[in-house]
Amino acid sequence: MYIKHSFFIGLQHFYKRRQLMPHITKLAIATSIATVLALGACTNDASQSPSEENRFIEYGIATDIRPLDPHTQNIVINWRVGANIYDRLIEQDENLELQPSLATDWKMLDELTWEFSLREDVVFHDGNVFDAEAVKANFERNLAEETASPTAYLFQAVEEVEVIDPATVRFHLNAPFASLPAHLSHHGASIISPEVIAEDNEAVANGEAPGSVVSEKPIGTGPFQFESWTPDEELVLIANDDYWGGAPQVAGVRFTVIPDAATRLANLQSGNSDVIDAVSPSSMAEIEENSDINVIEVESTYVNFLAFNTNEAPFDDVRVRQAFAKAIDKNEIFEGIVNGYGSIANSPLSPFDFGFTEIDGLSFDPDEAKALLAEAGYGEGDLDVTLTVSTEGDQVNIATYIQHALAEIGVNVEIEQIEFATFVEYTGEGKAQMFLLGRSSPTGDGYNGFFTILHSNKQTSNQLRYPYANQDLDQLIDATLAAEDEAERSAYFKEAQQLVAEEVPFHFLYYPSTLTGVSNELEGVNVIPTGVVFLKDAAFTND
Repeated sequence: MYIKHSFFIGLQHFYKRRQLMPHITKLAIATSIATVLALGACTNDASQSPSEENRFIEYGIATDIRPLDPHTQNIVINWRVGANIYDRLIEQDENLELQPSLATDWKMLDELTWEFSLREDVVFHDGNVFDAEAVKANFERNLAEETASPTAYLFQAVEEVEVIDPATVRFHLNAPFASLPAHLSHHGASIISPEVIAEDNEAVANGEAPGSVVSEKPIGTGPFQFESWTPDEELVLIANDDYWGGAPQVAGVRFTVIPDAATRLANLQSGNSDVIDAVSPSSMAEIEENSDINVIEVESTYVNFLAFNTNEAPFDDVRVRQAFAKAIDKNEIFEGIVNGYGSIANSPLSPFDFGFTEIDGLSFDPDEAKALLAEAGYGEGDLDVTLTVSTEGDQVNIATYIQHALAEIGVNVEIEQIEFATFVEYTGEGKAQMFLLGRSSPTGDGYNGFFTILHSNKQTSNQLRYPYANQDLDQLIDATLAAEDEAERSAYFKEAQQLVAEEVPFHFLYYPSTLTGVSNELEGVNVIPTGVVFLKDAAFTND
């Protein structure tokens, strides 16, 4: 039975005990800058061959990081690495339920005020003490106009951060913002050393770009600390033996950039890597034959989709978008290309997000697709479109299937393949007519899932990439923040999902599982649905 709570009591209770879809983890057993940035204060020599007593995790990653400034960078690989350098006030567990971290407790004093109690035993990697002033400095920097933070939208309702005492801080809001606790678990809410922030602010005042200092001194309070970064080659972290949550059980982590999936897998099989990311579903049969490695499969918050430039013909016509959706058989992609690792998607939200509702998307119906195109004025062979994809993973294979499927309804598709970094820039400039991409919902709350790609006031980086705008949808998304209880919020989210299913600004395809390859010599690698990997408890079994 559902008991309706007031906004004040209900949401406070909800965010202290959030119930989400169970996390499912399966172990498939047998399965230009050329300068190295370094902190002089770090003395461990990570380049030496590790002994069993001083062993580094060798981690193969598909793409390089960007500068490790959580307030100016917002990509998944930075979340994955940064989660081990920085802490946040609130963390997510493997079910995406909110857990205390740098904040030991939090409560809603009224609908415009949240109070957080802070840990008093925490120091930054540079020796500075973590306290309420550090929290204030971090959120003021993230929200400052000159920082141009891509995650400032997460904290848009924060009007002031007030220091009550060294261990207590209050967030004063300009409007009810039910998503705030969930948003404080995002990578963008990572806490940086206030001394580094002061240096970075001074550099900005002197004409430097935001993050110029933080990127050279990514100093947090996390279980690992920055040692060095050689762009496009490797990033080295060393253990923080003074970590408030207990010292890591390994000497450090070396992230090596290995773009080719086959090479990453070969490194894992040979023992040159202990962990690799982005395992291809097509490699699973091969992995199952190797008793020295396994794959951690985690259902993810990521959703892959086909995006349309709704500002220009032909995709400014909803009938064309609907026709394309009806021409594509998602099962062909899900079963035939990604081998069933994940689940079919019909929503911008993942099943882990609060507000997710099972929505019936447009069904596969090529005949109806042809009829919709004819209604929109396009006969057989009249329509030529370009599908832009990155060369990563299965994107080209999926594009090839879509090309074939659309040919069946008389549409000519040219596939444009672009290296990923260039692809991100190209789509961000609004140049693509139609493209394959995806997004993660890292907060576990439906507001972020909608706002980042579907709200008219979405963050600047997505304004041109995802131009679709709908005032009715905006109103539904905004209403989820001020709803009086969870049931009302859920109702708004459901209506918003139904509207998107009808309008088809995106054709949502599937939620891919996160597949992480791990040596059987390593245990304690914690992969959560957002794609973040926590390594504090990782340990070698033969040590």
